[in-house]
Amino acid sequence: MKVGIAAGDPAGIGLEVVFKALPRLPSDAATWFLYVHRSDFEACRERFGLSVPWRLAKDAADAATGGLQVVFMKGGDSALEPGRASHEGGRRALTALEAASGAALAGALDALVTAPLGKRWVGNGFRDHTSFLAARAGCDLPLMTFFAPTLKVVLATTHHSLRGALDALSVDLYQRVLHAAARALSRLGMERPRIAVAAVNPHAGEGGLFGDEEDAILGPAVRSVRQAGVDVSGPHPADSVYQRAHAGEFDLVVAPYHDQGLIPVKLMAPRSASHVTLGLPYVRTSPDHGTALDIAGRGVADAGGMEAAMRCAVDLAHRTRAARAAEG
Repeated sequence: MKVGIAAGDPAGIGLEVVFKALPRLPSDAATWFLYVHRSDFEACRERFGLSVPWRLAKDAADAATGGLQVVFMKGGDSALEPGRASHEGGRRALTALEAASGAALAGALDALVTAPLGKRWVGNGFRDHTSFLAARAGCDLPLMTFFAPTLKVVLATTHHSLRGALDALSVDLYQRVLHAAARALSRLGMERPRIAVAAVNPHAGEGGLFGDEEDAILGPAVRSVRQAGVDVSGPHPADSVYQRAHAGEFDLVVAPYHDQGLIPVKLMAPRSASHVTLGLPYVRTSPDHGTALDIAGRGVADAGGMEAAMRCAVDLAHRTRAARAAEG
């Protein structure tokens, strides 16, 4: 199994948590390919140490298998200072992301793990990892998803203001999201996943008393998709549906907007949830935290999220391979 790691913003904690997570994983879990600038790699290694052996690799296609293979990016002759975001840091993060995702698209990698970057520092219209990777892969409906040990959540809308997210909701959007989620989970070996749709308004709108999105948008979409054979129900009141999924009643919850879905994930699974992009032609995961510039370079970053993302990438890559083999 070959898994790429895009190093993220060198001013953040990305490399630190990668270095910390690697020794916690079984040595035979995967061959890891770290895409990074040499100066930042060497600076982080000097600052924190790297307790696993590594080899220099030209690219994932030609490298030997096993252990940690490091693919150095061109440029970046001097390391950037931890904790100080800059457009140069954003450029380096994007360069590593382009190289790693290109290898995944070419089939040289089975999965990709992305370390955090600062969106505003990348520039060039970069909005987030999900939309960038989807555009490169020609995927018109990537699903921003979060996998935790007892809870999986798909976001119907992603990085919008709350008002913008509500304006974006439509029957067509929900139909597409529900069908795409069911297909993506089936590719991971989950037959007929039980999908719950979380309501937008208090008490699922209370028959229109507290809002009509449930009656006008979510309900019609759920009925249409259920008639097409997908095991989907709702809309369910959001104040209880995530706990019901956590208890095992549902395999996946579809949240209408970013924070409604992320708050229960981070409360129920601190440091053990992984961000997963469903719909890409390869597995992509990341930790569910940002660059943490305020603690970068101090050696105190918790690597639990990165470890979870790396383990999740390996697990989903194995599941994808097994599902394809079962299909013949």
